Amino acid sequence: DDALLFSPNEYSQWASLELSSIPRFLFRVYTPRSDGFTDETRASSRDAALRIPGSDKDVFATKTREATARLIADHLWWERDQGDTRRRDNLVSWSSSMLFLIRYMFYRHYDIADKSSLDDIHLLVVETKALPAHTFIRDTDLISAFEQFDSRETRGLKQMAKQRDGDLYFGEYLSQDSPRLDGKCCAVSAYVLIYKGLLHLHDGFQSAHDGEDSGRWVIPIQKIRKTIQIAREQQPASPELLNDALDIASEYDMHWRLPIAIQLLALL
Repeated sequence: DDALLFSPNEYSQWASLELSSIPRFLFRVYTPRSDGFTDETRASSRDAALRIPGSDKDVFATKTREATARLIADHLWWERDQGDTRRRDNLVSWSSSMLFLIRYMFYRHYDIADKSSLDDIHLLVVETKALPAHTFIRDTDLISAFEQFDSRETRGLKQMAKQRDGDLYFGEYLSQDSPRLDGKCCAVSAYVLIYKGLLHLHDGFQSAHDGEDSGRWVIPIQKIRKTIQIAREQQPASPELLNDALDIASEYDMHWRLPIAIQLLALL
């Protein structure tokens, strides 16, 4: 099968759950040290990559809702393994926000748990319409479904729901198991994106590349958002910046250039 689908309406507990529409294009940053395995053929969760039993079961099919709620929260909070205990995780994160993922590329580059070279960090775009419906789910839909089963007040789904309701939302979506991506995606390395002019698009990208605030990403993204809005109000983007954005998009195969260009132009 191409993908394990999110099918809440097959179970009485979630029979009335309405899922949000999915953007036509989603994006993912991956490195050799990302959880699971991602390339241009598939995006495997940690559990799927390790062939852990149950990774082929829909999260909504769970019979242990409290434990599943905790696993979802741990994924969204980026919890790490505790000692020799490996964290279970059958989810893979995607985003509709190019700004978030550009900043995240540099976070991975400097993160002590990763430190991948810019050659080994890739920004992948997938056409969601080329995969079966319900391959992806908006994170807030999954939080809404399982929040009632998570009693934790901190670093649980309740706190995550509050954050997602404010300005700390970056368009996160999720897949599960190991959807096949052959012919449905395209990836380019961070090194190539930088070579083609990525750092010219915003001073904040140069700062991130230089390692400023390397252990953070939320506050820097909020700052960049504000400066983009201010810049738009003052003057339109220069022809040079427009050309840089189009040059970057040209590194993707023809089918993917327009969505990449639209995302990049939205940052100017």
